Amino acid sequence: MAAWFINEKLKARAGDPDALIVHPHTQRTGGNTLRRLVFAQVFGADKIYSRQFRTNPVIWKDATDATVEGARVYSDHFDFRPNKVTRPLLPIAVLRHPLYRAVSIYHFVRRKATHKDHALAMEHDLETFYIRASQRNPRYYVNLQCRRVCNVMDARVALETLQAEYLAVGFTEELRELVQALSHLFGWPKVEIASEQPDSERYDSQVTPLLRERVLADNAQDLLLYETMRNGPPYTLPLQAPAAEARSLLQRARRWAIAAAGR
Repeated sequence: MAAWFINEKLKARAGDPDALIVHPHTQRTGGNTLRRLVFAQVFGADKIYSRQFRTNPVIWKDATDATVEGARVYSDHFDFRPNKVTRPLLPIAVLRHPLYRAVSIYHFVRRKATHKDHALAMEHDLETFYIRASQRNPRYYVNLQCRRVCNVMDARVALETLQAEYLAVGFTEELRELVQALSHLFGWPKVEIASEQPDSERYDSQVTPLLRERVLADNAQDLLLYETMRNGPPYTLPLQAPAAEARSLLQRARRWAIAAAGR
């Protein structure tokens, strides 16, 4: 089972001092750790373009070279898509099994009193919370990882985007291993982050059969992407139903059209 993916086609770009590391952060995948404990430690918080370190930042789709001037990293909650930035890009994704991401969201929302779903989480158990919250706000709970990677909720388009445009992909449970691989690639000083307990050990006792079935059905595209990257080379998706393959073609065409319009 792969612990990380480094794109051989883009490795040389890591030595370009003008290259911009781009991290589309899916909530509850470890992105805050990557931003605060890795990027900010290596480059300094002033070199990280993020709402965590900037006031009223420009969102990725509207960003230009002027937006990221002086920045080494753009890391925030956004869907990766073409924009006006012309600097060489080094996108990095972190993926998590969608079932455990759903459980982690529940506990996070219960802790965060300002979250809009906080009251719902405090009033209900995990299973009921997920069903109600995902119905109310599917964009936050359903197939978000695919969308962060490529701006569409489609595993095939996401996989193609990772293989063509992303420097690296890691996994929440092995974030430490991804950081070690990136440190070696970029020649960063040693950066240490704690190893995580496996999600299955932390959360399986909380997962009912109904919750597992519901989350995995809702997040079928995220699960396909996660399992494909986890399984390692040759990183190929199984052929899906004709309707799903037709959807992938349509989504791919729309993404190309957006890219062409932005040129």
